Amino acid sequence: MKYIIGYIFIAVSLALNGCKKFLTQIPTDYVSPEGYYNTEGDLKNALNGVYDILGDGNVYGKWYAYQIAIGTDETYMTGQQPTGSLNTYQHSASDTYVQNFWRYLYFGIERANKLIENIDKPQGVNQDTRNSILGEALFLRSYYYFLLVSHFGDVPLQLHSTKDINNVDFARTPKETVYGQIVSDMQKAESLLEKETASKIGYGGRISLSTVRGILCRVFLHMAGKPLMDVDRYHDAKTYALKVINSGEHELNPSFEQVFINYAQDKYDVKESIWEVEFWGNRLGNSFVETGQHGWMSGPYSKDKEIGESVAAIKTNGYFFKQYEVDQLDTKALKYSPDIRRDWTHVQYTYGTGSVGVKNASIGIYNMDLGKWRREFEVVARNGANTPQNFPLLRYSDVLLMYAEADNESSPDDKPNILAVDYVNQVRERGYGKLLSGERVKNIRVVNGGSGYGTANPPKVTITGGGGTGAEAVAVIAAGKITEIYITRPGSGYTSVPTISINSTVGTGASATATITNLSNVDHRLSNLQTATKTEFRKAIKKERMLELGGEFLRRQDLIRWGDLVESLKDVVYDINTYAPANRKYTTQAGDNVSERDVLLPIPLREMSFNKALIQNPGF
Repeated sequence: MKYIIGYIFIAVSLALNGCKKFLTQIPTDYVSPEGYYNTEGDLKNALNGVYDILGDGNVYGKWYAYQIAIGTDETYMTGQQPTGSLNTYQHSASDTYVQNFWRYLYFGIERANKLIENIDKPQGVNQDTRNSILGEALFLRSYYYFLLVSHFGDVPLQLHSTKDINNVDFARTPKETVYGQIVSDMQKAESLLEKETASKIGYGGRISLSTVRGILCRVFLHMAGKPLMDVDRYHDAKTYALKVINSGEHELNPSFEQVFINYAQDKYDVKESIWEVEFWGNRLGNSFVETGQHGWMSGPYSKDKEIGESVAAIKTNGYFFKQYEVDQLDTKALKYSPDIRRDWTHVQYTYGTGSVGVKNASIGIYNMDLGKWRREFEVVARNGANTPQNFPLLRYSDVLLMYAEADNESSPDDKPNILAVDYVNQVRERGYGKLLSGERVKNIRVVNGGSGYGTANPPKVTITGGGGTGAEAVAVIAAGKITEIYITRPGSGYTSVPTISINSTVGTGASATATITNLSNVDHRLSNLQTATKTEFRKAIKKERMLELGGEFLRRQDLIRWGDLVESLKDVVYDINTYAPANRKYTTQAGDNVSERDVLLPIPLREMSFNKALIQNPGF
């Protein structure tokens, strides 16, 4: 974390020592907070400790994204997963990832409780500063409870730090009460952070007023959906989405790709990326840094140490890939899509051990790497699995789509509201590249396949001229010939056809020509059928959330609140069994195993062994 970096050992000790007692085991030690929280600096350090949970490897640093949130109609963990795997719904209540997710969220809650209780202790602190610290602490506590209640259902609601180390039996609080407290805390945080606008703060790693309002919108959507079905909350979700939209502080980044390149390069764009988990550095020569593994666990597979290594454990499935619009007249195996989000989310290449930066084609749609975090854009020296890439928790496009959903569900009319349709179309307009200047490279046709080319040291395809920049492509080789060339990045700003160069140390004779788009003829808008009724618009919104937010690990909880988890995964199983190559059939594991029990995670067995008041979720 570049900005949230300075919490000191005593703050962590206070928080962790207290948290170890809560819902885990009878403690053997305890550090009193009486000697702390005496200065403004103490409060800020303690707040940093509350934030720190977000980036922990058991939450957004690694395992939440790569074990708990996958196994949807978007992503899966590569390879045959062993019996008992969480990501294929074979887990039990003793699963380590579930245990640590629960445990670290309660660590964060304990830290927040201690800070809130001591917020007035130091003298001489500016009231605006005190309000800001309190607002952020309240929001983070409520966000951690939101993660708990939306994943586990009823959970113990503790609003005070641990006082009695011999009392560890806390019953589960009804989810209605937990959600009520979440809303209350977030609304109080909203008033306390009224002056903390996104533009004033300037970076997405710290909670702003827009963060609170946007996440409250998400909370209300979850309350309106399953299992609570408090449908009146759709109106509240719409209200809070409008607060973000009407603030005038946010707009879509014209480039969908740039949103994620910014995460790799520690660049901030709070107009688009409202809230993100910050990671920083590479653990080379730093006394303290907090790196994640985004780009190492996902991103294009790479053995190239200069580009940055990636095990590419997270794959996208063919069902997801086929949701994007394509040009049916294209004769290639992978048809051209005017939606640039497809080829950024689904990677069509890998990096091998040949020449630095040379791509190997990877065009099997049932085995593509999740591409939103790409190490080739990092600006620090690469160091194994440690990456500086930030992780988005709330983007402006999400707010626009949440508004559309909330408006559609709360409207008494069967015809979708024009404004709601417009907000979805705004997201699609960016997705189709129409906010970029000039044209994109649309297609590359192989004129002469040449001879002597090899996959061990593939040719490098270079696109130059035409007035634009940023276009990249990869060649497909068969029997020594280049058979196809695919656009992996379409670039922008082209006013004429660029030149295609093919460079290789082994093959010769290949040539190709390009075509560019004519965006004036590209229609990004939802069809008349998709906006004809509330039901059809609901389907369109669900699909659009996949196309826009796919691989950002929001899908599982979306499917659960819609009541679609099991059905959607069964659709994936049908698609894979019907269309996937035989060697990809194991990717049905999640869909083969999922059942209605999986709308909730199990209460960790370890917690139940210490906390006798806990009752297990059904099916575990």
